[in-house]
Amino acid sequence: METNMFNRALMDIAGDDGVFKPLADVPKPKFILPKLEDVTAAKHQLEIRGVKRTRLVKLEQAMYLTNQEETCLQPTPIEIYLKLECEQICRTFKTRGAINYVANTDPALLKHGVITPSVGSFGQGLAHISKHHPDIIPTCTVLLPDQMDRYRAELLEEQGANVRILPFFDWWFALENRMLPPSFGVDDPLRKAHFIHPASTECSAGDATIALEILEELPDVDSIVVPFCTGGFSAGVSHVVNQINPKVKVFAAEVNSSTPLRTAMDNGNPKRCNHTASFVDQIGGENVLPFMWDPIKKSGVEGSLVVNQEQIVNAIQTIINEVGVVAEGAGATPLAAAMAGKAGTGKICCVVTGGNIDAAFMDQVMRGQVPQPRF
Repeated sequence: METNMFNRALMDIAGDDGVFKPLADVPKPKFILPKLEDVTAAKHQLEIRGVKRTRLVKLEQAMYLTNQEETCLQPTPIEIYLKLECEQICRTFKTRGAINYVANTDPALLKHGVITPSVGSFGQGLAHISKHHPDIIPTCTVLLPDQMDRYRAELLEEQGANVRILPFFDWWFALENRMLPPSFGVDDPLRKAHFIHPASTECSAGDATIALEILEELPDVDSIVVPFCTGGFSAGVSHVVNQINPKVKVFAAEVNSSTPLRTAMDNGNPKRCNHTASFVDQIGGENVLPFMWDPIKKSGVEGSLVVNQEQIVNAIQTIINEVGVVAEGAGATPLAAAMAGKAGTGKICCVVTGGNIDAAFMDQVMRGQVPQPRF
């Protein structure tokens, strides 16, 4: 993997004791793929805490795949189902992972609040807990990159989160290295907050409960398509599905403005890809997080399905017209891939991971236009 300015082994980081240590010497929790029993336990934790079992609906609009090269063949019908996590608490699937993480964490670690690098969705889940249970999480700080539409910051602040906007490189450092960047001084009060990474084993187990619900309601599903986020969601879902029914394929969908997974798969290792900010702001990054690459490979993710923003706009319109619910750009990416024939044939379940989208964006989408982000 190529080295960037934040991977240098000589960079020093201040520890909790104020002593600077080489980056390589700073201990980091290891990501471990959740086992089936972990996800089953997470399902119980979420149920007793009021997390919704979201709807699984079939698109009634007829879908056909046509082989362009062999026109003598009949079009192949496909059945598309939508797992509506856009109807989840906070209108995002990440609420599952956030609640499961907190449920499995020593309360003493949370007494100074929590801090997380996020593109919004995971931060919303933690902010929800902090707002309704300040006795558990007294404060929630969310680190957002400056290449993020301002709607995300406004949404988090409405939910009571403290939002700090970081230069993209500082934010990426926190995400890649699972710690606060050096720009946070030794005496910064936020260093006392418990750092939570959205790609952790507990979060992945909570998010992967979606797979259990899909397989319970649609046991003969052929493929499941999820957006590619930090890797914990797609790896967790794929790993659980393979433990229950290895015949089911799990794909990760990406937008062509940022394809870290496709780039890594093409090169055999994480490698920086071209990254352009877009209205599909809940997925995409510079590269696959290095500590997630081996778990992704081990999980059995079938591949990356890349679509463009026009296809995503069409998918959002389809969800609104066919189901009557609103999906954000990332949430509609799996359906865009399925409608383009990239997920194959048979019964395909697309996870609509979120429904938080700016009203101005929706106006443009309904006009068939690709929205432009407002930083």
